[in-house]
Amino acid sequence: MVNGPISRDSASADFFDGTRVGRFLLRRRRSTGEYLDARSVPPPCDETDWEHVPARRGGRVVSWATVHGRRVDGHEPDCTVVGIVELDEGPWWWCQLVGTDPESDLADLRVEVEFVSSGPEPEHETVPVFRPAGPGRPESRSAR
Repeated sequence: MVNGPISRDSASADFFDGTRVGRFLLRRRRSTGEYLDARSVPPPCDETDWEHVPARRGGRVVSWATVHGRRVDGHEPDCTVVGIVELDEGPWWWCQLVGTDPESDLADLRVEVEFVSSGPEPEHETVPVFRPAGPGRPESRSAR
């Protein structure tokens, strides 16, 4: 699970409408094709030039860290891998990396988005996390 239940606000509603149905939405400028990450808000003066478009769902790990802690029951250690993913469209996304070995070198690892609930209640939003790209998908490591 991610770092705790997340709830939407008016600025994040479009994004979370997309994640709820398995779509990772980015903002793109119609006139130039430029992408913003989903958390960026375009200036009010050119709001009409921006649209929400689905991302291609993949990227590569730029940076990562392992956060060590204890489970809620306090008995077993808990490691969460967090990172920065450069999306195939260009923007960087701060996220949780799942299905990775906390001791591994994750530099340039090809990853793909997966959607998980941020909490147990229906009002808790579905959020994107990234996992290593699977078999039959683009190479696990980029050629960079």
